[in-house]
Amino acid sequence: MQIALANPTHISEVVSFFNENLDRNNSAVYSEEFLCPLGVIAAIRRKQMIVAIVEGQVVGAFRFYRKKTQKKISLYQFAISEIYRGQGLLKKMLKTINDVPIISLCPTDTYLNDYYYKSGWYLQEQNEEFNMWIFND
Repeated sequence: MQIALANPTHISEVVSFFNENLDRNNSAVYSEEFLCPLGVIAAIRRKQMIVAIVEGQVVGAFRFYRKKTQKKISLYQFAISEIYRGQGLLKKMLKTINDVPIISLCPTDTYLNDYYYKSGWYLQEQNEEFNMWIFND
């Protein structure tokens, strides 16, 4: 398995990967932006996309943004192939950029909060709409 910064040669494969692995009816997909290929393309061009590749296939990907005014990284979007879920792949991928804490917003009413809790993220804040989770490994 190779975990690396995505480059422009990965664009079509990463767009297809997110199309196959993100479901607009999933309660964790709270913004149409997560489904827009233009955002994925822009993130790859800005060097803000990490991919996990096995035998030439993308099996995991996440989009991130380094906050300039705070020493934090926002995890904006991620997906892991079904056969690689539950194996700690996202955590391995996050460690490649984890020089500062990584934050992720998650709707309060989605099952994904259980994932964050069970995989070692810390709940920093919550309001009626979102939980803010922190990863700092």
